Amino acid sequence: MRKKNYLWYQFWRHTVVGNGLRFFYSTVKTSGKEHLPKDKPILYVPNHQNSFMDALHVATTTKPVIYFLTRAQAFKPDIIGKFLWSINMMPVYRVRDGLKSVQKNNEIFEKCIQYLKNKDTVLVFAEANHNLKRRIRPLSKGFTRIAFGAEEKHNWELDLQIVPVGVNYSEHRTGGNAVQVNYGKPIPVSNFRSLLEKDEKEAVETMKEQVSDAMKELVFHVEDLNEYPVHKILWDDLEPDNFKIIDPEIANPRIRKTHEHITPELIEKAKELTKIADKHDVDLNELACGKQVGVKDFVLFPFYLFSLLNNIIPYQPIRYLIRNVIRDNAFDSSIKFLSSLFLLPIFYVLVSLILLFTGVDGGFILGYLALSVLTAPLFIRAKQLFSPRSGRKLRKKKPALYDKLQSHLQSFKKLRESILNE
Repeated sequence: MRKKNYLWYQFWRHTVVGNGLRFFYSTVKTSGKEHLPKDKPILYVPNHQNSFMDALHVATTTKPVIYFLTRAQAFKPDIIGKFLWSINMMPVYRVRDGLKSVQKNNEIFEKCIQYLKNKDTVLVFAEANHNLKRRIRPLSKGFTRIAFGAEEKHNWELDLQIVPVGVNYSEHRTGGNAVQVNYGKPIPVSNFRSLLEKDEKEAVETMKEQVSDAMKELVFHVEDLNEYPVHKILWDDLEPDNFKIIDPEIANPRIRKTHEHITPELIEKAKELTKIADKHDVDLNELACGKQVGVKDFVLFPFYLFSLLNNIIPYQPIRYLIRNVIRDNAFDSSIKFLSSLFLLPIFYVLVSLILLFTGVDGGFILGYLALSVLTAPLFIRAKQLFSPRSGRKLRKKKPALYDKLQSHLQSFKKLRESILNE
């Protein structure tokens, strides 16, 4: 039966967000959709690195209507909360929200169970919070409570399927990059029935472990957090091909091969290199690989210039939010994307009205609107091309530190080549 908000939900999912993501990212790829169950309730469990963007990518790359569990903080003020409810987002409360608020989760979980009974789809971020590191973190037990609760309440007749999902970004904080959404093979909740009836705690831990292991195959995953800085430099910062970063079938074998090369000294060197780069706002990938200007960039140069000049004004409020208000970098791309959905169209219309009132020909105004929309995705690349080369300021002010950074970077380049040639 079609839900009351079905048309509203589909309008936002496909018309607004879906088309917006196609503009915001250069490429969005999917794999594993053939695994998705049909005519069965589904519990999606994706990794959670990039704030709201993770949910948006799952929502726009699959057909089922999805109900999302989202942290309650996002539902304030009330007008935002009502909007989020209208597009199937439901608040989940944490201890920091207060004991009374946490008790509201019981009602939310009951709603989830009802949706699953109706063969709908629920999405839960089992890692509980977001983190930009490319790895699967320990899963919380909230999704197991929903899964077991739904089956037990309906006498194990739902045939509920847990689908692990991996969302991979070539670069988290900006647009214009590549994304790959990988859907894993479904895990039937009924597989854990006999264990649950014997030992509930063991059943919960076993489910968490199996889902976690499945998710690790779907993303760029570094198991040992202490080794993370080394892998980040070798297989992310020094990788010139975006598609190799977002493909776990390429990235994860590299990570496994690297393990035997890692020493405490190498870890410390990686941490020092990362610290210098972060402190002085140096993009290691750009420093190591360059801006990689191609023939396409020369052909599109006039459009890059137009997009830069046309969008630089509406971009300023977004830039201010990211630099001065939002302290969590995991929100950067979400703020850029969601703000652009509203600010850019408003700005284009305002400019068009100004042109209209000053007597400019209507055909010219329509041309401006069309060109503005078509070149909006070029703004991100235009900013990259017209910005100073990364590290230039550091080289000018602190040449010795710059040379040290370059020396460390060269040693990691040599190690990378050695591992790739094994």
